[in-house]
This record gives sequence, C-alpha cells and structure tokens, in this order.
Amino acid sequence: MSVDSAEGTVVSLSVTEFVILAKRLAQDEDAIDVFCTFVLTGVYEGQQYLVDPIKHAMGGSDRIKASRDYDSVLGFGKHIYLDCDITLHPVCKLEDTLRRNIHIKRSFTNTYGDHDDVPAHHIPNLCIAKWGGAHNMLRAVIPGLYHKERPSSSMDQLEFATFYEKGFRPAVESLSPAAAAEWPPTYQAELFRARGKHGTLALQTKTLGKWFVRELGDAIRVALHDNNVPWGEGLIFLYQIKGVKASNGHRTSAESAKLSLAELFTKNSITQDGIERGDWWIDVGLEISSGGEECLAWRTDHHFHIVKHILSIDTSNAQRITNPGSSKYIRDLTSHLTAVAGCRISPGVRAQGPHKAIYLQMYTTDKSVIYRPEGTHFGKHLTGKEILDNKADAYCRGLYDLYTDASNKNNGHARVEVRVPYEHAASVLINIDSVRELFVRSLICVPSVVWWSLRAYRIYAFIHILDQQSRGNGSQRRNNCALLLTAAAPWFLNGLHSTPDNGPCSRDLMNKILPLVDREQADLDTLVYPVSTRARPLVMEEEEAADDDEEGSDIGEAAISVASNDSDHVASNPPTVGNSGSSKVPYVPYGIVFLREIRMGNGVVVPRFRDVRVPMVSDKTLQFIFGRGPEAIADVLFKNQYIITRNPFRTANKTRRTATRIPQELEPSKIFDAASRGVVLRPRPRDEGSDIESDSSDQDTFSEVDIDTRLTALWHQFLADISAKAPNRRAATEASYCVLTPEQRDNVSDETYRNLHLREYFNDCQYKQATKAEWAAAFDKFWPAEPFVLKTSQNYGSMAYYKSWGDLVSQLTNMDAQPTQTLESVRTELRARFRQLHWIPNIQADRIWYTKSDPKHFKRMCEGDGGKAAAPRVLIRWDKQPII
Repeated sequence: MSVDSAEGTVVSLSVTEFVILAKRLAQDEDAIDVFCTFVLTGVYEGQQYLVDPIKHAMGGSDRIKASRDYDSVLGFGKHIYLDCDITLHPVCKLEDTLRRNIHIKRSFTNTYGDHDDVPAHHIPNLCIAKWGGAHNMLRAVIPGLYHKERPSSSMDQLEFATFYEKGFRPAVESLSPAAAAEWPPTYQAELFRARGKHGTLALQTKTLGKWFVRELGDAIRVALHDNNVPWGEGLIFLYQIKGVKASNGHRTSAESAKLSLAELFTKNSITQDGIERGDWWIDVGLEISSGGEECLAWRTDHHFHIVKHILSIDTSNAQRITNPGSSKYIRDLTSHLTAVAGCRISPGVRAQGPHKAIYLQMYTTDKSVIYRPEGTHFGKHLTGKEILDNKADAYCRGLYDLYTDASNKNNGHARVEVRVPYEHAASVLINIDSVRELFVRSLICVPSVVWWSLRAYRIYAFIHILDQQSRGNGSQRRNNCALLLTAAAPWFLNGLHSTPDNGPCSRDLMNKILPLVDREQADLDTLVYPVSTRARPLVMEEEEAADDDEEGSDIGEAAISVASNDSDHVASNPPTVGNSGSSKVPYVPYGIVFLREIRMGNGVVVPRFRDVRVPMVSDKTLQFIFGRGPEAIADVLFKNQYIITRNPFRTANKTRRTATRIPQELEPSKIFDAASRGVVLRPRPRDEGSDIESDSSDQDTFSEVDIDTRLTALWHQFLADISAKAPNRRAATEASYCVLTPEQRDNVSDETYRNLHLREYFNDCQYKQATKAEWAAAFDKFWPAEPFVLKTSQNYGSMAYYKSWGDLVSQLTNMDAQPTQTLESVRTELRARFRQLHWIPNIQADRIWYTKSDPKHFKRMCEGDGGKAAAPRVLIRWDKQPII
C-alpha cells in the first residue's frame, strides 16, 4: 500500500513485511550496505518505506487470556507491623535509600514549618531492615530532617552516625541487651570493620526476634529523644514488598482478588493490626497473552480507552491525561514503533477515579529478557565509551543472539498495573470477561519470530556499521558525520528494549540524527519527546507539575527505562531553521524510528550521515555519550587505528598527550631532502562523493606543506616528545630523573642528544654502548613502517609526533602506486638523521623510557644504591663513549 506525504509517495509495510524484506537483503552479503540503509532509514532503491504495526491489530475473533496479580506493596506506619524475625542493617547501603518517585505524598509539620503533599522520595530515609526475602525492605522515614532546600533524600554521614549511635543501637540495647553486645560500638567502627583492603564494604546484618519487632519503632524514637536529637520526632516506617506477581497470580473474579490480597499480606507476615493502622498502596496487575506464539503490544491510539475504563473516569479527564502534551502522561515507545507504546500516568486528584489511583503504567513483558538494573539503567545497555574502547562488538552480538534465541521461546505479553489504596485493591481490574472486546481492540498481535527479528535486524545493521567504522582511519572517523553516526548507536540500540532516553544531552543528539519537522507543523504523536507548538502547547497540570523531572526518570520494576542522569541543561547549539523561519524538532514520520540519510558502500570507507550541514553535538553531549571530550575522542580513534590488544589484566598507565611544538624563529624550515628522492606529498585519500566537506579537524598541523617541511617539523616534535616523556621517580615528592627545566625540555634539539655529558640531562641513569643492530632496532620502534599502539602503552599513544607519523604513513601508503618504496625513501632520510644522534632512550615495544634495573647489561651513573634502584636506560651510539 502506498500513501502520499510531503516527501512523496511512501510504501506502507506491516511489521512482518518489513522483516521479510530485511531478511532478503541481509542474505545478500554483497549488498550489506543496502540492508543497513533499509533497516535504519527505511529507504530502499530510492523508495521510502513506512512501518505500520496497526496492520497486526487484533480483531473480534481473536482470543486473549488474562490473569490478575499483585505485584508490589507500599505502606507507611508508625510501628513495625511484622509477625516474624527481621534482619537489621546497623549501617545501611546508600543504594537502598528511597530516591525514586513512588507517587505517594505525605503532609507533616517539623521545626522548619508545615509541609503539605511532599513526595515521599524527597523525605530523608534509610533502610534499617529486610524480612521474608531480599525484595522486602523496611525503611525509617524521618520527616524531621526535611526542608525545601535539602538537595536529596539521602542522609549525610553525620546524620547516619547520629541515627545509629543515638537511636538505633540504644533502641536494640534497651530491647535485647544480649543482642546489642555484638553490635558495633559506633557508626565509624562498623565502617572501619567493613572496609576491605581494596576499599569494598562488607556490611554486617543482625537478627531481631519477632517478639521485639513491634516495640522497635517506639524504642528508636525514645532513644533519639533522650539523646536530644529533635529530628527523631515523627519518625515513621515505609514497607516495600516488590516483585511478587509470580507468586500470587489469580483469576480476575472479585472473590479471587479478595482471597489473593489477604494471602499476600499473610505470606509477608504483615499483621491485621498493621493492615488497619497503616496506610497501604497496592500495585494491581493485569497480564494479557494471546495463548499462542505471538507477542502482544498496546496500541498508542487506545491508551485513552484503557485508562478511561480502568480508572472509571469520564471522557474529558481520560482525554486530558492521555494527551501527549500532558505532563501527567509519559509515552514509552515499544521497539521504536510509534503506533504501539506503553505509558506511565500520574492521574492527579481530578482523574484518580473511584479507585483513588495514584499511578498507572502499561508496558510489554518482553523487556524482562534484558532486565539488569545497573546505575540509572534497568536493562542491559551499551555506552559510547564501550564503542571507542572496542568493546561494543561482543555486546551487540550477545544482544543479537539473545533476540534470535528469544524468537523461538519467548512470547510477549501486554501488561497494565495500577497503584491504588488497600481498600480498593480487590475491586480494580476485575471481571475482565465483560470488557474483553475492549482489550482485544487495544492490542496488536505479531508472530514472536517477527517481533524479535525486528529488533535483531536493527542490531545486525549496527554491528556492520560499527565494524566498518572501526576499519577506517582516525581522521575519517572523527569527521562530524561519521562521529554522529557512532554517537547514535548507543541511543538507538538501547531504545530497542528500553524507553529511548530523552534527557537534555539525548535531545541534543536526537536533533542531529533524526529527521526534523517545523515545530509549528509537528504532530505530537510523531515526536520522540514532547515539545510545545504554537498550535498545541504542552498541557501543564497544576497538581504535580513541580515533580515532572522525577516522573520522567522513574519507572516500575518491570517497565524498563533508560533514564538520563545528566540533569543540567545542554549548552545551546545553533538551531536548524526551516524555510519558514521556525525552528525544527526531531520526529518519527514513518511509524518507526528511522535515522536521517546514511552513506555507506560504493567507495565510502567509513559509514556516516549524508548531510554535512548538520552541526556536531555540544562538548557536554560528547562527554555524556562517550565519557570523553572532543580531543580525547580524537586520540582514542587514532590509537584504535593501530592498536594491538594486550592482556587486559595488566595495570593501566595514565598518560597525557604531549603539546604540539612551536618552531623557533631561527631554525631552518627544512633539514631533509626526501623530495630529491622523488617523494611528493599528494592530498589525502578521501571517501567518494560530494557529501563530505573539508574540515580543518581532519588534517593535522603539517597536512598542507611539502614533504621536507613536514618531516622537519615531525623530527623536531620527536625530539621534544622524548624529553617531555622523560620518566619521574616513583614517589610524587621526588624529582624527575631529567634535570632539564620545562623550558629547556621544550627547546631540545639534535645537540641535546649529541651531548655525551649525561649529567647535564640526567641525575641518574643506566647506560650501555649499543651495537649497530640495536641502534637500527631502536629506529624501527621510533619510526615503524607500520605504526601500532599496544592497548596499555605508556607513551606512544600520547606522543604528538607518533600520531603525526601514523597519519603520514597512512597518507603515503594510500596515495602512491608504489607505497613501500615511497615510505622507505622517507624512512631512509629519517634513519640518516637518527644515526647522527649520540644517545637515545632504550626504547621498548610498549614504552619509550624503560627504568627497570639491569646491572648485568647496563652501567650505572650513580652507584650509591648498589645499582639496584630503577633509573632510565640509555643507549650510547656504538662508536661513542659517555662522559660521566
């Protein structure tokens, strides 16, 4: 089916049709670039394709299976209402502090004043115990420490120590003196005991018998009061039971709902007194499957209908809180598809309905196969740093294998969860049979093999792109268009199974890698993140607008999201301006996230975006994606061009790139004569095509000069870099082995390395007279015909001359019909100059300077230590003698 758009005719495909075409293209190894371009941009043979998952919409004859469960429990209480032993944490783990939005608010009064509707995750708290399993957590919540200017709900070290020493430990001692005898005497004492030699903590736990549990809350408050800690007043407890849906699944009848709810509290040892006295919220879940080998997903255009039914609210409120411009509503794309998506909704007071719902989320269970909480991520994720460090291939292939394996074994279900008070938990999401048709109409059903293959093929495309990019040289890879495509990889691949990150830095990236549309003409349903337009402004709600930043990054346990952790605004980039003068925003016009036009194949060495007019993302964004700034990225790409992988267990060596040398006024511009040998420096080889513009960053300092001028500058840089990397002694307080001042190091020349008075350069060294063969071997390491950098090299990769030499070798090798002869002519010139030096460092394969003591082969300038201490090794020319 074809549809017309502003860009011309677009061919509409179902997900199955898209995957079939992708498979056919992938099977042609000679056209892998065509496959990559198709699955990532939707363009094939000049035709734009659209993916329409609604072609898989379920119909009235389709059957579904529904099961109900209780996934988690949250509760507040003055006392600890547990009828079991509990495991106490004398010193809590920081990661157990509640810092994510649970959509519950508390009102209280403390010494700072009256506080109404404070989000619970803003109130200082700490985990003091667990019970019944690793997922059941008991936190002490301390309203007395809250004030509006407090930056975090995490407590500082002084507050932790005060709580332990003046509240927690005295309370346990008052209840069970025998048990308290084994508790650490102070907070710092436990930290000292727990810290291992490598800095890791092994915090201990203590068991408290159930007969003392009920009294622990009062005992803590009394102890804090008696020890003059005013913020202990008002201390309450937060119970959290999560991830228990698998253990209490039941039918959707009202009777099953009541029985299962009672059983849930009994299994988790919560007393009847606690149920009656505490404030409890339950996450009630409904999971829908097809009963066959299919994957289900929620239709985006039916969020309104599902939410209206579940919350039992009127049409106006349902429309308001499912509007893509509403601050109450966060849409989570499923497999990059815009027509099928999950969502997260905070209804607010006006739309909470008779069930008093405070939170609702819809998602698909296929995300569980990559569930792996780590930092701000809930699922497996790739970073730009891993790409630069050549670690992405294993991750991408592992993810590809996971998806292909899942295609035969894992069917995806559609799930909805709603958080309601305890008294409404048994009355929501029941009797689904009466509205089964509503759920059927709100779902699509795709064969599992097709659903997983959609993701697998998009990963497969990036495997080839990243592999091909890794084969290019550093100057080609750091070109804006190529580096932007590299930067797109982690955002794109992580978004296949997680909500695409839309933090400030990711928005900066999306503005550069996705198609753009005039803001005023934007359809909010096609936007990756909500933006205001003149026609449809964002609907900011008055009830919870102040907490939107939290809602954008939190998520339930099963609804996996990649949340950006960079909370600052990205430095503004020049906006891309449309013909009408209005700014443009990124959008998804073809049903699935497609990147803007890519160039690869047909003479293109490094895959890249086509449009060279698009500016680079900000330095802040590069740092966020790659963990490095522009200069560091360029250095890594250079090293990767020549890298040889070394044993990963070797100790890392920190280095800093040497400065580019500034020529002295009176020095000659040429000291070589390679031109007389027929060496001509022609322009660098470039990718075919007119889409790559000249970029000064692609050329090093010597690019546009003749061969002899370039070699002269390169030689002087070589001499300066050797001195710049002269070794220091091990202790930071001790002087360098080199006695030259920083200014003298910058101005070294050939004469420096012809001066055999070694004490004028070193305060200590090891030296030996080299053979001609050793001198020649040293030259081959300094000026190799095939430059490479060991992965943990201490010097080479950070020396400006070595990088420039690598660029020159690449240029000479690729530009000449007889590259070996041309390169050898250049090396002959350098070798002749090198042979005129009288001493050089004893260069090794992985370092310029080697300091290990070798009294068997080297003499020592200073003999006071018996010749056993480390000192730089120096080679003296075969026909010279040092003057000591």
